[in-house]
Amino acid sequence: MEKRYFDFRDIFQVIRYGFSGRKIAVHLGGLVLAYLIYQILVYLSLLVVGNTAAQDFWNNYGLLPVLPFSDAGLTQTTEIAMWIGAASFACIFFLASTMVSKITIEQLRGDFFFSVGNAVTFVKGHWKSVFGAFTGLLLIQVFLVLVPLGIAALGKLPVIGKPFLTISSLFMPLGFFLGVLMALIGVILGVSLLFVPAVVATTGADTFETIYQQFAIVWNQPWRTVCYEGILFLIKLVFVPIWAFFCIVGLSIVMLPMSLLHTGQMEYIAACANLWLGGTIEKLTMLPYINIFGVFNIGTAMKEASAFTTVTAIFFTLTMLMVVGVVIAYLFSIASTGNTMIYSVLRKKIDGHNLLEPFNANVIETPDVAREPEFK
Repeated sequence: MEKRYFDFRDIFQVIRYGFSGRKIAVHLGGLVLAYLIYQILVYLSLLVVGNTAAQDFWNNYGLLPVLPFSDAGLTQTTEIAMWIGAASFACIFFLASTMVSKITIEQLRGDFFFSVGNAVTFVKGHWKSVFGAFTGLLLIQVFLVLVPLGIAALGKLPVIGKPFLTISSLFMPLGFFLGVLMALIGVILGVSLLFVPAVVATTGADTFETIYQQFAIVWNQPWRTVCYEGILFLIKLVFVPIWAFFCIVGLSIVMLPMSLLHTGQMEYIAACANLWLGGTIEKLTMLPYINIFGVFNIGTAMKEASAFTTVTAIFFTLTMLMVVGVVIAYLFSIASTGNTMIYSVLRKKIDGHNLLEPFNANVIETPDVAREPEFK
């Protein structure tokens, strides 16, 4: 087992542990599944709306996922479908993040052969803890918010409303502490988005223990959490663009012979992909050093484009989506791996528990003499 410092130095190991084929593949699989669910829901809602809604959306965005809060002028039915798709993406992401966290902690414990299948088995047994923690914290916040809302609502009642508000104002100092508590729960909710998968993966905790650990992190190690997450953010800021650049260059090298020997067809293929991806390729070429080989030069539609060229354009578009997915999956891999490492450090600072040992390793067994049968 490698030496661990249980401080900020351990976080930099995410550069190596995050760049893992298994972890990137887990998040990529989650992204593909979430993308398919999202797009199917959106286009089904557009078909329900009828008229030319689906065709208009295709002409404007194609296969490009449109965020539900974007100003796209869509109907309420489609917006609801988008929010359902976004919720599905969040659920899939946290499950994938729990799998990656489990793979990471087992690697840190010395088991470098812990497989994706083992991680899937673990998630099947602990997914309730992941979503239960989020649901529990959200319900606590909703319950606290209902108190001032209920008081304000009762104040609208005729006759007794204003006297009730006057009496309730006597408890305003308590209301101040209630507001502070709601702000604290809000912070804990934000922190839980980072550490719930890591807590479940490293300890196998149930819902209540997972919620407790979120409180422990915020209450005992707030500044270390902020500093460590800042370091992790800087790592993402440096290495994700580097990975994205290498992915684009790799695709460009593969497509360079096609671009040199079949320039017209390649420009048509790029034009089709740009259309189907909502103009993304055109925007991509505006970035420096992205189109140094001229692979992404966009031409005009060919009058007699063969079926083979069109099929090639389809696969090129899917490849572009895959490249984007691989880049995002690497970002998620760094995030999941990094938060697992950060939590192992914070847990050591909080109660001295070394999560890099098997979780039951610190249990002190009763001596054999004490377990002898009484009849002896």
